[in-house]
Amino acid sequence: MPSRDPLLRPALPRGRPADRLAAGLAALGLVGSTLATLWFFLGFFETDPAWAPASSAFLLSLGLGAFAIIPCAVTMRLCWTAWRHGFQPAHALWTLFLMAPWIGLAVVAGRSDWLPLWLSAGPLLIAIPLCLWASVSLWLERVNPPTDKG
Repeated sequence: MPSRDPLLRPALPRGRPADRLAAGLAALGLVGSTLATLWFFLGFFETDPAWAPASSAFLLSLGLGAFAIIPCAVTMRLCWTAWRHGFQPAHALWTLFLMAPWIGLAVVAGRSDWLPLWLSAGPLLIAIPLCLWASVSLWLERVNPPTDKG
């Protein structure tokens, strides 16, 4: 006989499938940001593999990479929480706050002639759908408010 204990059997998700898809897209951005940070570090390490320059290059790469890693991680958690526990407007507002600047940064990076194209196309292809998800979710919340938030 299956157990009805909520600790042993988690509740069904209360969000939309788009929330889960947005969480997956943010996870893809997290992995891509981490790989880009590693790529930059390996580029520094390739030119000077001594301990002192490599450690400062690691800190520089990790510090700059954190500007992409942290927003993607927070956005992934927000989208996952929206899927598991139901959408709250704060989820979308924080997603817009964290991802909208990446649209402008990706456009600026794409106009640069010294950065590879994937460093601008990747963030752009992650940030635009996440901002669209947040905007559409806010619009749906306004047009069709849920009757039960409990």
